[in-house]
Amino acid sequence: MLHQDESNNDFQEIYRQHIDAVYRVCYGFMKNSADAEDAAQETFLKLLQTGSDKCFESTSHERAWLIVTASNICKNNLKSWRKQKREDVENTDEMVPSYDKDKNEVNPVLEAVLSLPEKYKTVIYLYYYEEYSCSEISAAMGKKESTVRSILKRGRGLLEKKLKG
Repeated sequence: MLHQDESNNDFQEIYRQHIDAVYRVCYGFMKNSADAEDAAQETFLKLLQTGSDKCFESTSHERAWLIVTASNICKNNLKSWRKQKREDVENTDEMVPSYDKDKNEVNPVLEAVLSLPEKYKTVIYLYYYEEYSCSEISAAMGKKESTVRSILKRGRGLLEKKLKG
């Protein structure tokens, strides 16, 4: 029984450390809080089911696994017919990191990042907001490092166009 309590404590600690980042990623894909919460919950359920909380090399490795898993879950959810037919909720104050209620303003850079095509959004987010290196992103996403650098370069170009336009 002690082993189960220890495992539960490990999971709770991982959840506390990473729920905000996982939710932000999910919200970026799903565009509304209800779907983002569901996807974040599904991400942590997958962690429990796979028992992955015991096999991470470091905190950054577990964070990368959770973010990539959350991205994949969101992509899968968006592919389903039901999700394709739903309307997005455009309520930016639900997205806490991009909206400052005191100043009543939206962070235009984060909004631009979140509006990028899926191919670029995760890599840009991991690199700039979670401060992962190209090699760490490469390992987490199972892509070549040169591919990650190419995605970053193209994503920066798209961001520049969005922010200037």
